[in-house]
Amino acid sequence: MKLVLFFFFTLLSLFNNPLFASFPEFYGTGPSTSSIGNQANGNSNDPANNYYIPALAAWSTKITLAATSSVVSHSFEDINGVVTENQITGQSGTSTVSGQVNTNYEDSYNTNIHLLFPLKYKEAGAIGISYFAPIGGLVETNSGHPFLPEYSLYRARYRRTQIHANYALPLGESWAISLGTHIGFQASARVNTQVSLDNGYGSSGSAKTDIKPSLGIIASLAYKSNLGLSYFTFQQEMKSNLEAVATGDISNPPLTLINVGLENMIYYDPHILRFGHVFESDLAEFSMSLEYQMWDNYEAPLIKVRNLGGTVKASGDYERLNLRNTFTPKIGVALNIIESVKVMAGLAYRQSPLDGDFSGSGNTIDSNVYMLSSGLTYDFKLFTKDIQLGASLQYHKLEEKTVTKTTGQENGASGVKIGSPGFKVGGNILMAMGGAKISF
Repeated sequence: MKLVLFFFFTLLSLFNNPLFASFPEFYGTGPSTSSIGNQANGNSNDPANNYYIPALAAWSTKITLAATSSVVSHSFEDINGVVTENQITGQSGTSTVSGQVNTNYEDSYNTNIHLLFPLKYKEAGAIGISYFAPIGGLVETNSGHPFLPEYSLYRARYRRTQIHANYALPLGESWAISLGTHIGFQASARVNTQVSLDNGYGSSGSAKTDIKPSLGIIASLAYKSNLGLSYFTFQQEMKSNLEAVATGDISNPPLTLINVGLENMIYYDPHILRFGHVFESDLAEFSMSLEYQMWDNYEAPLIKVRNLGGTVKASGDYERLNLRNTFTPKIGVALNIIESVKVMAGLAYRQSPLDGDFSGSGNTIDSNVYMLSSGLTYDFKLFTKDIQLGASLQYHKLEEKTVTKTTGQENGASGVKIGSPGFKVGGNILMAMGGAKISF
């Protein structure tokens, strides 16, 4: 039995990662965009704009490579003296245990790499590629606790590799369009084990996985006028799912111990509609944008175990999320202090897709966020190449919210819910980023 569970949950750990959207959505794509509130600037030769407004690359004139590194540090409110086990979730099925919930989440270290490649033929456009990943790996997974309060947007959501690729085409001097994709995947797996309780021969097992890529559309439109740069970008929803089956049989005597299915939404990126405008003057550049994100199809990153005929019980589906579509307004300014130095600042407000007071069953939690950002860039030449160094800082403040759990257990029986009597949602996040850009 232990061998069966080992294979099953090892397989799960390879794929399960409770992520809502992406690193650039929360923290920006480079110092030049992160500093002004995670939005595009008006520089067509800045590859960091590829995520926010890929059509802008249509007017680029130089092959440009940019790379950044960043660290994200979390500090959430302590959660002490709450129910951590009840009759539904406790090992014994009868005890009620109170204690502390771990809100000390690990720091996250990430890298972003962007390439802007204008095509040689006149007015043929450009290709933009953006790569986001945790430093030192492709994916780090952490599903968090299945019952206790979890800030699932922050537990491990930044620690995955993402690729955005776009082709941008100019339509004269005023208009440009782009079409591209971002990549997800669908995974299925099957693990079969045969456990021997006889000394005559040992246990055995087999496993099979199938991972297929899935693509989401990215399309954008840019327009230049005397009033500045206006743009619109659409990013299609992406759901990356895992379905798995695990079986475990005893050979002698013949008995099916485990026959379960697993369902999990590994990653989720919502539909995003982004509208923005950039206005430039001799001394400053002003940016503003509004994002509308559609979260209707989001599912909590909880593992759903289905009993397909063995002796293992299925997981209980008690959590019911109150979802809402969100608005994120952003404003930013970049000041040209001297010819080669630019100082920037930004402000954003991000609505949480999780609505309600979290008083019922389930403990996937979040709150609205106020974000302040700042940074600077320094431009110079080295061996005739244009180089830019940059750094940015961000402070995210979660709105405080007091949770008071309703009476009764998650299944409606008398007793207390996990998280009772209640706790406080809130905290802050700090992000620091540094990087360089070189044009050829």
